[in-house]
Amino acid sequence: MHMTVSALHGFTLEAVELAPVPVITVSACGRLTHNDYVSLIPQLQAAIDEQTSDRLRLVLDARELRGWEPRAALDDLHLSIDHGLHVERVALITDARWLSLFSRLAGLLMPGQIRSFHEREAGDVWVRS
Repeated sequence: MHMTVSALHGFTLEAVELAPVPVITVSACGRLTHNDYVSLIPQLQAAIDEQTSDRLRLVLDARELRGWEPRAALDDLHLSIDHGLHVERVALITDARWLSLFSRLAGLLMPGQIRSFHEREAGDVWVRS
């Protein structure tokens, strides 16, 4: 089942149910603000709560992401800490070297695996394997 949940501010959240492990896809674009996270976090929590599996995988399509406002960067860090335990794998889709490096730092806070990909298809395949 593929369902678009919303497209607010700089985020689009889609929940994709695939047996045996659910995959949630989030696309980010532009320069993210605190309000983007205020909108995203309850949607993401609702998507997580709907899943029956205790394992979760995430695709973050950040090819259109340009950065964060300072407070939004802290929101991103809190999001990684608060929800990182639920996430088994994260596929980060980006061409930006700085974002790949940032994801490695975030990976230190999460027990799951994080890998960067230039192509969405490659990230989708890996996150579901």
